[in-house]
Amino acid sequence: MLDGQPVEKGRSHNIFRRDVDDMELVKMYSLDPSIAYTPGINNAIVNAQHKNTYDTLIKQGTPEREAKATASKARADANKRVSAALKVMAK
Repeated sequence: MLDGQPVEKGRSHNIFRRDVDDMELVKMYSLDPSIAYTPGINNAIVNAQHKNTYDTLIKQGTPEREAKATASKARADANKRVSAALKVMAK
């Protein structure tokens, strides 16, 4: 029982929105809640963004090959940002 005490949130690990709690990003991207407050949230967000980018481009009429290439480049760039940010956070 919480006895009226606020629930303490876990330590956010996401590198994309430091001002947003991990659980909010889980909801936003329809992710597995077990990844909240773990470094794995970053890869899950990258993959969700990749799918969203691809789906959006396809809906806009972009040819499949071009949509895949664009989404994959964005994912590769995001993965580089994640790697760099996690190295900085580890220090």
